[in-house]
Amino acid sequence: MKTFEVVTIGSALKDIMFYSDELFVLKNEGDVRRQKLLAVEYGAKIAINDVFVNYGGSAMNVAIGLDNFGILAAPMVNVGYDQVGKEIYSYLKSKGISSLLLRVDKRKRTGFSIILTAAKDKEHTIFSYKGASEDLEIFGLRDFRTDWFYVAPLGMKSWALEFEKIEREARRGVKIAWNPGERQLNEAKTFIRFLSLIEILILNKDEAVELVKNDKPRTSKTKLDDSRFLLKTIKDFGPRNVVITQGPRGAAAIDAKNRFYYEPAHSVSERIVDTVGAGDAFASGLVAGFIRSHDFGKALTLAIRNSAAVLYRVGAQNGLLKIKL
Repeated sequence: MKTFEVVTIGSALKDIMFYSDELFVLKNEGDVRRQKLLAVEYGAKIAINDVFVNYGGSAMNVAIGLDNFGILAAPMVNVGYDQVGKEIYSYLKSKGISSLLLRVDKRKRTGFSIILTAAKDKEHTIFSYKGASEDLEIFGLRDFRTDWFYVAPLGMKSWALEFEKIEREARRGVKIAWNPGERQLNEAKTFIRFLSLIEILILNKDEAVELVKNDKPRTSKTKLDDSRFLLKTIKDFGPRNVVITQGPRGAAAIDAKNRFYYEPAHSVSERIVDTVGAGDAFASGLVAGFIRSHDFGKALTLAIRNSAAVLYRVGAQNGLLKIKL
């Protein structure tokens, strides 16, 4: 029986990235979930400065990030029976990552993303077709062993039924780190029901605010801007450790002993290339650091370092730190 330290669950995609001087970032502060907009001239033909092709998806990105730290990881992903699916399989092999948990779906095409980046400030917007990832099923749980599951955003409509399979493994002692997606947060009551078995919950600031507002709609704006209030409120839902990422303001966390942490973001220079994959890099650094050190503060520091490192290379994986912990 194959044994892993971490199985990552989520998407595997092909990323097509391009940069343009004709993309502009507009402020939209009236909408808490859409505070910035990426804009182009309507009806215009937009020139592309540069284009890159990479392989991504959260399960892939985090598995490769963990492998770079010496953590034996495998992605559980669904790809189509097509050329892109074959490319992803070959890519995993070239990286020395196990493809044991890669399943081929003959009914759908492999997912892909088109990533638009504003050349001036490196902000991006991602158009994502999840494809076969939307039909991902948790499978083979009796055919391998793992110490951890890392669960990325899940796009399938039946995500809760699939998560119940992971939940049963948690009751047997397997730890879960979870970075939920829009579908999970939109179904907040169902999402919260699973949190008592989560070892590490990772949210960004907007997601944390929306989660708390959904449960406590009369919460004041002042409290919603207070990271400690958000962390404590979300921890009361059940997860042992909670992390809230805050972009250029770093990350805040609360651990199982109710100790608070804050790690500032690294100063970045004008050499920054793009921000694609920074969240997945943060997650792989956090989980790897926690597994190896059992020190939440050290894990948070490593997460910030790894997240900053990808800003200087194109793609979600090319700039990741490579340190055997």
